[in-house]
Amino acid sequence: MNKKAIAILGAIFLLIIAVLGFLIYQKYSTKTTAAPAAKTATTTAISQTPATITPTVAPSGPGSLTQLTTSPVVSPTLFFNGSGITYFSPNGNLYQAGLIGATGSPLQLASSTNLSITQKSGITKILWPPAGNNFMAEVNTGTGTVFSYFNSQTGVYTDLAPQITALDFLPSGDQIMYIWLQNGQATLNISNPDSSNWKKVSDMWETDDQISISPDGSNILYYETQNASSTNPIYLTTPDGKTWKTLVPTGYNLGVLWSPDGQKFLFGQKNSSTGNYQLWLYNMLTGSAAPLNISSSADRAVWGPDSSTVYAAVPGNSGSDTFVKINIATLTPTNYSGFTQTVNAQDLFLSQDGTKLFFWNQADGNLYYLDVSQ
Repeated sequence: MNKKAIAILGAIFLLIIAVLGFLIYQKYSTKTTAAPAAKTATTTAISQTPATITPTVAPSGPGSLTQLTTSPVVSPTLFFNGSGITYFSPNGNLYQAGLIGATGSPLQLASSTNLSITQKSGITKILWPPAGNNFMAEVNTGTGTVFSYFNSQTGVYTDLAPQITALDFLPSGDQIMYIWLQNGQATLNISNPDSSNWKKVSDMWETDDQISISPDGSNILYYETQNASSTNPIYLTTPDGKTWKTLVPTGYNLGVLWSPDGQKFLFGQKNSSTGNYQLWLYNMLTGSAAPLNISSSADRAVWGPDSSTVYAAVPGNSGSDTFVKINIATLTPTNYSGFTQTVNAQDLFLSQDGTKLFFWNQADGNLYYLDVSQ
């Protein structure tokens, strides 16, 4: 056999080996996900850079209002150990700041650090999980809102597919339940937070459902967000899709907020006469619902740590909010009002001891707290 023939046979052999290698690679590298290929943005390991916050100090004491920042914040939340606050700036920087203050003096933010993560433009809200350091960002893309999952270990944002219209974290923080809407058909699914390793739980009847998972992960509340009829029920299912119930069949209801013990939840019900929302309480043990006689909504309220008290921002006639604390057992209210600042309170959360009510003031974008020790 001449050299030319040997060379041709050698080339054919190498080509066959290359094709077989490519086919084997394709077989074992193919992975099914719940969405089109995710877009990721990498960054270096998280580092800390000092940042400066100048608090505005207000008189201390029960019922007093204290401003903590002089620049806008986004989605503030309490540290897991209660010693400080985590929040975003409007341009996508993540900050952590400690809380300091002597007994009888106003709290202040101190030792603020800018966590150097990839900036994400368009962040309008952060969904903080019950556990862990990762989170889900709601991002305004200009054409709609999408979710983007941030993994603090890798420093990567993963944009979820736009077909995911609603989601919530399971208590562990390492899985989500979500609504997938495509071609007019909605399904309930479970997956990793980046939408990988997904599994369909059930078909859904509506195409505009919002979901909320109970603190123990055993129940899921859902309701429509764009229902134009006079009645908008609140439903319940389970993560395995085996149980389906209608909990609140009457009234136009919107928004839910689970109590920490998972035995109750708040919901907003529209007053048919005024068009304003009233807070209602549903008891999972008795299966009954009752009004709390508070003109507010579930997204402007927060539970006390022992699930026996509710705090809510109440719109006032002057265009500025007041606050109310209500004992669930007795329905006894404590009112807080007379603030010099204009208040439009959002993102309410409590200190671990339940004596400070923090909120983002939409009127000026800053972070405040209200002393609710009495």
